[in-house]
Amino acid sequence: MWKDELTMASDSDAPKGRAASALEAARERTASAYEAARTRASNATRKANEQLTIYPIGAVVGGFLLGALVGAMLPRTERENKLMGKAGRKVAGAAREAAQRGLDAGREQLDQLKSKAAETVSEAVSGLASGKKE
Repeated sequence: MWKDELTMASDSDAPKGRAASALEAARERTASAYEAARTRASNATRKANEQLTIYPIGAVVGGFLLGALVGAMLPRTERENKLMGKAGRKVAGAAREAAQRGLDAGREQLDQLKSKAAETVSEAVSGLASGKKE
């Protein structure tokens, strides 16, 4: 009788053991994939920082354009128009011209930065998709 109970107990433990093994294997694969993704993200960040170091004017121009865009979205007030008058229009015109020159001067650098960033992201995604580690 004891022998039958021991046999039944060991038979019921077999699926538990397989499930535990499968769970452990899944944990290991998940940890490995997480580490690979973390490494790729770190490399992408490092490369982006290198590009910003190489093309700092592109970052400045981008920040300037973002600020100009936000400023353009804010409504003008009647008081602002009264106080600024002709001088305000001159300053606004000069600012538009300067922004255009800055945009023209920084466009090539921004394009290069975008293409490098896209290339870096593409490499990271391709690496993740293929499952290789760096």
